[in-house]
Amino acid sequence: MEALSWSGAEDRRVVAVTFDRELEEYRLLAFLQRVDAQYRARKLYPCLDDLDRRIGRLRSVVNRAGTMNKQFPGEVLGLDLQHQELLRAPHPGTGPWDLVQRALDRTLQPLVEARQRGVDLREELNGLIHVEPVGVTPLDAREGWLLLRQRNEASIYAYSMPLVREANPTDRYRLVRTHYFATWTLGLSFTYEHVKAELVRIGPLPNPATFAFEADITMPRIETFLPLAKRITYELVSTATD
Repeated sequence: MEALSWSGAEDRRVVAVTFDRELEEYRLLAFLQRVDAQYRARKLYPCLDDLDRRIGRLRSVVNRAGTMNKQFPGEVLGLDLQHQELLRAPHPGTGPWDLVQRALDRTLQPLVEARQRGVDLREELNGLIHVEPVGVTPLDAREGWLLLRQRNEASIYAYSMPLVREANPTDRYRLVRTHYFATWTLGLSFTYEHVKAELVRIGPLPNPATFAFEADITMPRIETFLPLAKRITYELVSTATD
């Protein structure tokens, strides 16, 4: 997907430059409208991942441009005695690069703002999720079960975390690997404790870490509820093992 065509699968080019500025702005606006539509539906992913990737690529272009300008300094204009360096005229731009630079200037800030809206929504939804351990949590909680409840249905996921983890990962939920197991109906005769007992009976762990998640509102399970539950699980397990 080209960073300024805003559709399709993953791209190989960072910026698709066109002489039609109106077309560029239309494509960007259409992409941002799709992102905001996903936010209105409370769908965080893969929008946030997509925005992170696009912003990172565009910033990489900006950084490379700065490096290129330093490698090709302009004409010497004078001497800065305070900083002990030469004063040079800006490197004259080229036609194609001017187009790219203008595209970057128009594009980067709206993407950053769209990502911030997603981050704010993520924090809001995260505050509506409640988690509680089911039974006794073992000292080593790097693997176990996640129970994601919406109404009377609990979607059950096996989870695991690597022994060695990044100090400050950018996408914490990605470090919690999950595998869908089943969806069971809860009730007075089949509680979280009954679910854990059944998982102990059929699973390899005698006392698996089990966390039950409930949300105050209905949210998409794959795009939002599961990623947020994984982020919360990462925090819980990391705090317990530090």
